[in-house]
Amino acid sequence: MKISEVVAVPVSVPLTTPYHISRGIMTHFPSVIVRITTDDGLTGFGESVPLSVVGDVVPLAERINTTVRDVLMGRDPFDIEAHVAAILSALDHDLDTLGGVDIALWDLAGKALNTPVFNLMGGRCNDPILVDYTMGAQSPAQMADRAAEICATGYRGLVVKVTGDVAQDVERVRAVKERVAADITVRVDCNGGYSRDDARRFLEAVKPLGLEFVEQPVVGDDLAGLRLCREIGVPISVDESLNTLGEALALISEQACDVFNIKIPKVGGLTLAKKIAAVGEAAGMPIVVGGRTTLELSRHASRHFAASTPGTRGRAHEGPGPASQALSDDVVAVRSTLESVGAQGSTISVETAAGLGATVIWDKVEHFRLS
Repeated sequence: MKISEVVAVPVSVPLTTPYHISRGIMTHFPSVIVRITTDDGLTGFGESVPLSVVGDVVPLAERINTTVRDVLMGRDPFDIEAHVAAILSALDHDLDTLGGVDIALWDLAGKALNTPVFNLMGGRCNDPILVDYTMGAQSPAQMADRAAEICATGYRGLVVKVTGDVAQDVERVRAVKERVAADITVRVDCNGGYSRDDARRFLEAVKPLGLEFVEQPVVGDDLAGLRLCREIGVPISVDESLNTLGEALALISEQACDVFNIKIPKVGGLTLAKKIAAVGEAAGMPIVVGGRTTLELSRHASRHFAASTPGTRGRAHEGPGPASQALSDDVVAVRSTLESVGAQGSTISVETAAGLGATVIWDKVEHFRLS
């Protein structure tokens, strides 16, 4: 069995409601759908996602359709480790581009062996998977109302996005905490939007509220700033600081965080995500699985990772669940929903069909294609 075709299509799926975070406002989800086909007709699918909320996915797709295609054509799809190394070398360590290709290779391997991807990664140790819901920044009153609506569906955990305005952000978090029941876990995601001083002011103000953790209060490369934030006594999670194995080691050695948030497309796919998780587990680091701004295809990959990774047990994750943002549609046949997660006690189960268990509708890929 050899790889006979590599195709990447840039797409943009509109949101029904704009999504506000500290780095900007989203009205669409830009993404790249990757399709890898073998000479015996098997097909694997993956999704690559740009770094920025307004990232241009067209050049990303072009890199897959040229450079990555040249690396993979005629090769054995099972040689995933070799393919990852070769692609990273050819693309100067471009993890965003690699992510969807790696996911597609795992999907293809599972289909070839007629087994779900989690079985190729050690089997299930965390299924069903706890899921939480991420709220884009709005007024404190709007966020409190939305929190109540989400918890009424059955969700047991919330993530509050903030904007970088300390006073308003404190009110947002306080309004949510005061509206929901005491047993609802609440996290805050700052997306690196504060200076060191503002981050510490924010953390001091929210410390009495009993948050599970605050994510990325300062920019990704400021490990000293993260360490200063930890001194406040509120647990600190990292996302923008955690992209590579080297960064995982640095975060641990610098004692810069309390929780790893691993996002599958951002770290280069499932292969490298598993390695980062192993580094975290060796240091006793709790792991949550983030979702980035992804369509359902990447969320399938996140489920297989969360289900097969011991460090994810006992914690809620946004990545394996349905997109918290108001997507108008998707490119797969079946989407997970807030209602289905709530009805299952704020959990979702990993698919047991071969590969990722996702059915991609190619007509929808073409419908949302960017020129």
